[in-house]
Amino acid sequence: MKRWLAAAGAVVVVLGLVIGGLWVYLTPDHRTTFLVDASESSDFREVADAVGTAASTMPGDDSLALRRFGGSCDGSNTAELVTPGTGQAGEIGDAARAITPEGKATLLSGILATIDDFARTYPFRGSVSNRVVVVARGDADTCGKNPDEIRSLIKQHTDKAGAKIDFRFVGHRLTPEQAKNLNAVAAAVDAQKPRLTKTSDELVTTLKEISVPANLAAKEVKTAPCDMVSPESLAAKYLPEPGLTYFDVKCAQDRYVLATLNTPKREAQDMPVVFEFENDTWQKTMAQTDMPCGQVPKEVWKAWNFDCLQEPAVCREGQRKVTVLSGWIDCPAAVDVADRYKAAIDAGQVAGQLLLWESGDWACSWPYEDGLAHAQVPLKCARSSDKAVVQIGDYQR
Repeated sequence: MKRWLAAAGAVVVVLGLVIGGLWVYLTPDHRTTFLVDASESSDFREVADAVGTAASTMPGDDSLALRRFGGSCDGSNTAELVTPGTGQAGEIGDAARAITPEGKATLLSGILATIDDFARTYPFRGSVSNRVVVVARGDADTCGKNPDEIRSLIKQHTDKAGAKIDFRFVGHRLTPEQAKNLNAVAAAVDAQKPRLTKTSDELVTTLKEISVPANLAAKEVKTAPCDMVSPESLAAKYLPEPGLTYFDVKCAQDRYVLATLNTPKREAQDMPVVFEFENDTWQKTMAQTDMPCGQVPKEVWKAWNFDCLQEPAVCREGQRKVTVLSGWIDCPAAVDVADRYKAAIDAGQVAGQLLLWESGDWACSWPYEDGLAHAQVPLKCARSSDKAVVQIGDYQR
């Protein structure tokens, strides 16, 4: 007898372990129900195709389901077409395209029935997230319920389900009044403001975006453009000829990249290449030895410690004209060194015919230049720390 009891106990333990293991194994991380407005419309095919496309781009181990709504308030107006399960994106698309649109848009009935779907013990709910993606095509018909009644009903069903459900709404080709009604229903389930689309392409893109599990979307947001940069990714965007590679890749402000292009042995002069992040990808903007500053902000060039070719910036006009020829120096600093140099000349504190004068890391002079008489050449000040050059006066041609 004792032996029989011991054997029975062992069987119970094994069965418990098996059931517990299966529970863990069969529970998906994410469960998503597509709740589709199947009320009468002439362009329902757009909705069906968009739902199928969105489902096909979701991870294969997500549990997916499909429910429709539409009909009359006093009759059958919602049905689960595909029960939750993994690996059935194809079934979602096929079932959506097989729907025959009819009746009015009984959105509230669809929402309440979908919440009840999550109340069942099986199929299992998602361990990380449970969401409902609502595609509203017509009016958000609540069958005569006011906002307080809607919120009360939704709370009753949600409490019974015992699960936190993330609702996401898309309104396709809605009138302003229909959009207003949909906003009210979304607010009743504490959802974000519905996304509105006008074209089939917008609908596909939006559905794909809002179907992404919240934790995966957060990871995508945290992936900064600079994290996407590598010599290989840049070569895929711009490689003028085979056998070249990128060196010294520098990224700034998650928008600009400076890299040098050369052979692996670096047998010739490096070619600087600038990329800019546009339309979710890195695009080549400039590639030349004497790199102009272009539209890249000066603070980015300073961070790269690169001497680009900038257009002269006139800081003061007239007889006491001051021009910044190169370097990252602002106008007040350029005017200050120019005025102090002129004051030193007037006070006789300069040396020789070249009017040599130094102040900190500034060195100023009246240089000679080929092809010009000395009187035609303006004064210049150069800063050793960053190769900034300030010109005082103007050329006398």
